[in-house]
Parts: sequence; C-alpha cells; structure tokens
Amino acid sequence: MKNNPVKLAIESWLDLVSAVMIFFAAIIPAYLSLKLKGDISKLTFALTAFIVVHGTYHVVRMQGIESLADSVFEPVSIIVLIAFGVTYIDVSYKKKKQEATGK
Repeated sequence: MKNNPVKLAIESWLDLVSAVMIFFAAIIPAYLSLKLKGDISKLTFALTAFIVVHGTYHVVRMQGIESLADSVFEPVSIIVLIAFGVTYIDVSYKKKKQEATGK
C-alpha cells in the first residue's frame, strides 16, 4: 500500500512545527546550563541534551528519513531521557545526604 501524499505532507508540517517548538523550548535549559553551577547545572544540561536530540529526531523525520529517525534518534532520545532521570536521582540523593549530615 502506497503512502498518501496528503498524509505525508501533513506529517512533514507537523514534524517541522514540533521541531521548531522543541528547539525553542531548549533555549531556557541551555541558558541555565551555562549560568548555573554545581549539580543543578548537570540536570539542566541533561535536559537540554534530551530536548536537542528529540528535536533532531523530528527534523530527520521531516526530511523523510523515517528509518534513520526511528532506528537511531528515537532510541538515543530515550537513552538520554533515562540518563536525565538517573542524573536527577543522583542529584536528589546527594542533596538528601547533605541535609541529613547537616552540611
């Protein structure tokens, strides 16, 4: 079954809009990654990395290279999101440990 050209055109526009909005959303965490110090900068950097990789997924998909987008950028996006979660757990654990010791 062939793909419907109208459906492909709509999907491309949706991917473009998604990519633009996602990259726009990356501005604030990227700025905070540069300005903040310590563990919070690690969190904002990991969040920025996820946002950029996910936006790249939409750009590649918009170009019609869905196999590359789905087989490379989607799994990388998931891995970076998991890394963000692990970083968050690590930072929060360190903070709770510091509060418990009274530092």
